[in-house]
Amino acid sequence: MLRVVVYVNRTPIAEARAGNMSGLADISDFKVRVFEDEAPHLDIPAQDVTGWIKSHTRRSSVWYLVRKIAELAVREIEATSDIEQDVSPNDTQKNEQ
Repeated sequence: MLRVVVYVNRTPIAEARAGNMSGLADISDFKVRVFEDEAPHLDIPAQDVTGWIKSHTRRSSVWYLVRKIAELAVREIEATSDIEQDVSPNDTQKNEQ
């Protein structure tokens, strides 16, 4: 299992867990759970997202899997939120093309 924890000032505020459901095959499927603590002073609600990452090349850098987990979380959070999120200039350029 892969576990990623996000800290702010030594306090954990978010965590992601991904379990390989394909018996460690070279091309694997991962069940993912991502949760984020509420930050009322920033108007950020608690989040709890589950989903799948399918057909991941297991013999690649772990950071590719971490990126896919973050992208899954963002997609699911955006789908259930009516709050517009910040977008980086690179994301804006991609969306305009």
